[in-house]
Amino acid sequence: MNWYAIGFFTGSIFAFILGIFVYLRNRKLFLNKIWCLQCFSVSLWYFGRCMVGVSIGRDEALFWNRVLYLGAIFIPFLTLHFFLVLVEQAREKRALLFVGYGFALVELVGFNFSKLFVKDVISHFAFGFYEVPGKIYFIHFLVYWVPIYGVWLLIKEHQRTTLLLKKNQLRYVIFASVIGFVSASTSFFPLIDLKTPPIAAHLSTIYVFIISYAIVKYRLMAITVVIKKSVTYFFLIILFFVPCFLIVLLSEKVSFDVFSYSFSLILFLLFVFAAFVFPRVKVLLDRKGREIFFKDEVTNENVFYNLSKTVTQVLEIDDLLEYIVDIIIKTIAVKKVSILVLDSDESKYEIRASHGFNGEIKNLLLRKDDFLSRWMEEKNEVVIREEVEEEISYDSRMNLINTKMMELDSEVSLPLIHDNRLVGVINLDKKENGGVYSYREFEMLKALANQASVAIENARLYDMLRKSKIHMRRADKLASLGTLTAGLAHEIRNPLVSIKTFLQLLPERFDDNEFRNNFLNLTIEEVERICRLLTELLEFARPSEPILKEIDINDVLEKVIMLAENEGLKKNLVIHKQYVSGLPKVMADKEQMKQVFLNVILNAVQASYENGEIFIETRFLEGEKKFVQIEIKDTGKGISEKNIENIFTPFFTTKDGGTGLGLSICHQIIQEHKGTIDVQSKEGNGSSFIISLPLNPEESDNGQDCQLSEKEFIERTVR
Repeated sequence: MNWYAIGFFTGSIFAFILGIFVYLRNRKLFLNKIWCLQCFSVSLWYFGRCMVGVSIGRDEALFWNRVLYLGAIFIPFLTLHFFLVLVEQAREKRALLFVGYGFALVELVGFNFSKLFVKDVISHFAFGFYEVPGKIYFIHFLVYWVPIYGVWLLIKEHQRTTLLLKKNQLRYVIFASVIGFVSASTSFFPLIDLKTPPIAAHLSTIYVFIISYAIVKYRLMAITVVIKKSVTYFFLIILFFVPCFLIVLLSEKVSFDVFSYSFSLILFLLFVFAAFVFPRVKVLLDRKGREIFFKDEVTNENVFYNLSKTVTQVLEIDDLLEYIVDIIIKTIAVKKVSILVLDSDESKYEIRASHGFNGEIKNLLLRKDDFLSRWMEEKNEVVIREEVEEEISYDSRMNLINTKMMELDSEVSLPLIHDNRLVGVINLDKKENGGVYSYREFEMLKALANQASVAIENARLYDMLRKSKIHMRRADKLASLGTLTAGLAHEIRNPLVSIKTFLQLLPERFDDNEFRNNFLNLTIEEVERICRLLTELLEFARPSEPILKEIDINDVLEKVIMLAENEGLKKNLVIHKQYVSGLPKVMADKEQMKQVFLNVILNAVQASYENGEIFIETRFLEGEKKFVQIEIKDTGKGISEKNIENIFTPFFTTKDGGTGLGLSICHQIIQEHKGTIDVQSKEGNGSSFIISLPLNPEESDNGQDCQLSEKEFIERTVR
């Protein structure tokens, strides 16, 4: 075999593999499909050229020559099509492509099998047989240069585009095209002078590799790196295939005492094809076989796979654990399941979810210093009670594990390890059918444990942070109450002084009917005012679970103003109220809305100068979505630009002794109600807080949902 044939053979294998690889990377992309077809055409041309070179007789060489042109005829038009797709002009140039492919079919059917195209083949000692061109062969030679038009379009697109990634891709597609067409054009040399070999035709394989690499790796590296990788991989393939083929030839010579290049090449190609296809066929047959003969097992694996994706998205720890238990029961069918999770004190593992237990469930407890928990944390392995019992005879510690597992009704204990800490344990009893756990079930359970440990730890932290958020809200309420206390004491003391004065005068003027009537009316009025103040104060201070119900925003504002107006009187502020009559009710938590309004109004009071004004206005916005809007505006000092962007950030404050939680909590509460709170302010010109609440949060997508806003609040707080 000559070295030219070996080079073409290697290029054929390389082009074929690259075509399949590019196609499999993205089957839906039309660019990949066109390039795959072009690689197949190049591969067929290379293979045919190789077989012509190793043919023994003239007829065999002529046959393979017809075969190689089955690929060579389509290469120019597939290349042009590829370039047009790359510059996004294939649709507008489809008439040109239609004519091109039509001409290729005519050339294939009408010319390729005619002596007018290739009239004969001649043998050359260096590179085997080569064709003798017929009278119309020059047409194919001219068609070969058709892709130059495509290269010109690539250059124009490279100059036009401003996208760096696209520019880089076009740059080395152009570079690869020049290498490919210059090297492939040397295959015409022997047609002009048989003594001149096709010196660089094999190197057109580099063109195939570079463009394949460009398609697969869209975020491209430097062109020098691409060239180095191309050359490296090309020679690696040569170093792999050539020795293997020589071994086949040598084996044939030793076994049959004869060389047959065609037979050896076909045999070698079959081996290569088998090596390439067998792993994929094996995977396919394995999957199909399991789907047919082990359908339940495959279904269970799919369920566990979906579970692994789901558990990391659930933040409510109780929901997460119940979901895990439910999946285990449905897929493995065990009698009892329990999940123990590390408690907040991190001293013991408490039962948080279970199935199959009766009243004895409260007794399920695993302490952090128990030998079983320490063993699982150290080993991070599944503990199987049957194996533990076998080891008791030569390891007395196993008896401690066995006893604890019996207490937990556990045949299998799965450790849930996160950051080398045991955060929980999944305990499984015997299976319903009395069978043993299979190897695949253990593998699925281990995969589940890995995912569940991360999810449970995240849920635990989320639960702790959410409780911290609740404590912060209550602390903010208490801070507001502290601000109001002095003013409310004054509000309560004034009417009591009036009542005391009347009581002191009553014995002297008891017979005065007018005095007694005035005293009675005034006393009733002042006592009712005190009762209202105390009622609002108690309602505001009392911890309560959030309850969404229809509330009148005007009424809520009025009650909040009653609590806060005495703070305004200290600065001689005037509060202007402008409520829209007939304002629609909104679905909201009344106490949370009170907390928001009180925070904003107290901030307005504190930011205002003496003898200033505060404007409180409500309005109804009716559009695609219906909102109630509340604006609270003051005439105070305003907020600087650099502080506005941080105004809702937890712990950010410009006030001495402030916590920085008030407005951040307001922001979070409004988000939970799918609303928005915005601030408009200019330093020295006061501030305006605008709160927009949808009539029904469940029907609005204006804000984030409650769970997401909690996450955002926690992340911002931790940050």
